[in-house]
Amino acid sequence: MCFFLGFPDALILTLLTMTMVVLICLKKTLSVQFTAITIILANVFGYILGTLIAKFISLFLAEDLVLHHSLATFITTEALGWGLILFINKQNPQRVKKEVLWKENIGWIIAAVAIVFMIRLAIDLILSWAKITPGTTTQTIAEVCAFCLVFLIFFALYMRNQAEMERIEEKFLQSQDNQPYKEKFIIHLNNRIVPVPVKDIAYCYAETKSSYIVTRSGLRHPLDESLDAIEGQLDPKRFFRISRSCIIASDAISSVSKMAGSRLDITLIEGIQNFSDLTVSRARVSSFLEWFEK
Repeated sequence: MCFFLGFPDALILTLLTMTMVVLICLKKTLSVQFTAITIILANVFGYILGTLIAKFISLFLAEDLVLHHSLATFITTEALGWGLILFINKQNPQRVKKEVLWKENIGWIIAAVAIVFMIRLAIDLILSWAKITPGTTTQTIAEVCAFCLVFLIFFALYMRNQAEMERIEEKFLQSQDNQPYKEKFIIHLNNRIVPVPVKDIAYCYAETKSSYIVTRSGLRHPLDESLDAIEGQLDPKRFFRISRSCIIASDAISSVSKMAGSRLDITLIEGIQNFSDLTVSRARVSSFLEWFEK
């Protein structure tokens, strides 16, 4: 169809490929780096494979039809584009970062366009010299320039969508920061109901299937909630979960000692009873130190 309308099929296929990749990356909020790399791989390799397949079809049918090149390039490009998307999805791609650095992103885009330009130009020249397909440098430059123009338009839409997502994320985080945390826990002891202010809690821990809170005065109280539920009700600025079985308050820590295996051992301030293992697990050491130094 492109041939009969007078448009270069390679240009149309390039724009279609670019549109497909950008829209998918925009929908899935993939990074600009991944978008640029995907466009290069899908476009260039789709063009190469399509040209080679078209040549074999022409040799097999003893005919040199433009339709062979258009159809083969379209199929290979689409297959590569979708294949890359599916592969990255299975590998849990890195999502868009909260902070968007315009210079860094535009640098990736310029690099992608430059690479596409050089590779496409080299391919056309090689194929022309080898007399596989006719081509001109002027046509290649025109195609790549059109590619750049339309891509920048979609990139602007991509950045706008990314900024909107960041605004929504920031609003959500602000609502989380403004979330009112629990000020006290109600403890049921036989026939008594005892309130324990959160400010008096030194740490919480789980043992077998029970949870306990330990106060700064050394008292231990059972709590009918899981440690996960307790963690969600405590201010993360003051409390930190050092392991699967323990949450500790920053003002209850006297000192922190290094242990073998890159773990940390916590010493409580004087007067607080130690009913649990107060070892910071290896996976949480980095986060704990960052939290403790604030």
